[in-house]
Amino acid sequence: MPEDFVYRHAAPTPADALPLSALATQVFLDTYATQGINDALAREVTTVYSPEVFERRLRDADVELLLVTSDGYTVGFVDIAFATRCPVPGVCGAEVFRLYVQRPFLRRGLGRALIAKAEASARARGLDTLWLTAWAGNQAALAFYASLGFEDIGTTEYVIDGVGHENRVLCKTLTR
Repeated sequence: MPEDFVYRHAAPTPADALPLSALATQVFLDTYATQGINDALAREVTTVYSPEVFERRLRDADVELLLVTSDGYTVGFVDIAFATRCPVPGVCGAEVFRLYVQRPFLRRGLGRALIAKAEASARARGLDTLWLTAWAGNQAALAFYASLGFEDIGTTEYVIDGVGHENRVLCKTLTR
């Protein structure tokens, strides 16, 4: 059965913020709560992924959220930040703050298409670099980004409830 995926800019409304919040929570927990959910993970998802946080990001002129839907359901998104600082000195450009695709929709080209759209958005703003951080334990994500031409250029930490988790910093120079 063919699927029609629709890509569009998210609107700063509850109608987009709520499903983005739920999808982000689901993907985050699928990825990081491999041993179950503890207090730290529960606090993380209820604060970092709340609908209110998404509404604020959607109103931020230095942020662009592109989502993909299937039959009216949100199944993935890319959150691009244009004013964040890369943890590796000397790297400037747009950050892929989050790229999340719901598990049933993995390996259908959605992530690749969303990254291509992020690259186009960065180029449209005159930027020639795209960078991101990915959890060092997420081998599938690291391999995916490598397949798209991202290079591992360093490390940083993502802190959840006072505990640091190693993240790799990945960078791609965009061609014009």
